[in-house]
Amino acid sequence: MKFSKNIEDIIADFRGLPHTVTTSARREPKPLDSIMVLLQEKYKLEKPSPERTLVENWEKIFGPSLCERCHPVRIKDERTLIISVTNQTLRSELQFMKRSFLKKIQALEHCSDIKDLVIRS
Repeated sequence: MKFSKNIEDIIADFRGLPHTVTTSARREPKPLDSIMVLLQEKYKLEKPSPERTLVENWEKIFGPSLCERCHPVRIKDERTLIISVTNQTLRSELQFMKRSFLKKIQALEHCSDIKDLVIRS
């Protein structure tokens, strides 16, 4: 059975054994700013993205009454926006207005590739 490093150290203390030394314990810590640079490059945090644009404009797309009851989940295959809603009734309501929401989304910068909405409750 695998345990975390802390649990293994507690068990070793209880049994009177030395603590295990892992390679990460011997490695020098990296400065936080270098890690932040790596994360920004890996996840493209500084570049504009459809996800960021959608979150920033969510209330403009769905209006104040609906934006609190539905949320973007993810963009699948760079073409399909998956939306989560609070209940089945709202899901049906949004299905009827799907085209108008999709047009608003496609009009946003960086979101023109989104071609479909999937609404899940």
